[in-house]
Amino acid sequence: MRLSRSLEQQREYDELHRDGEFGFFNTFKDIFMAGLMIGRETGKIISFKRGKNAEAFNESVFSSDDELLINSIIYDEFGEGEPSKEELQRIENYAAGGVSYLYEILIKNSGSNAIDRYIELLYDFKDEESLENYRNRLVTETLYKDHL
Repeated sequence: MRLSRSLEQQREYDELHRDGEFGFFNTFKDIFMAGLMIGRETGKIISFKRGKNAEAFNESVFSSDDELLINSIIYDEFGEGEPSKEELQRIENYAAGGVSYLYEILIKNSGSNAIDRYIELLYDFKDEESLENYRNRLVTETLYKDHL
């Protein structure tokens, strides 16, 4: 399965990567996969064309779990069968949309609070009760630290 990322998003990938000022993802593949999940969940798609505006991932970087997630999305949207070029393009477009969303939420609007905002974002997708528990724990920890 050969997937690509948009080179027009290089800045977003660089900032979300651990080497960026506030980034924390270990690899560009991790950013792509997080973007894929969030893009799919939010319905955010950014279309781009493969070619000189894209960089292909080495197929070996995707784990069996990554491939299972990708194939599950393809199956859910298109049904059974070998993924077509258009179906893989949809995966790439979801990932691009999700990466843009992550960059806006985590880096552009959160800065040094990016990791906390990412955890909140994950809880947002899980359920409201889990998010409220996380926020209450953060408030408790902050109050405790302030009184020491």
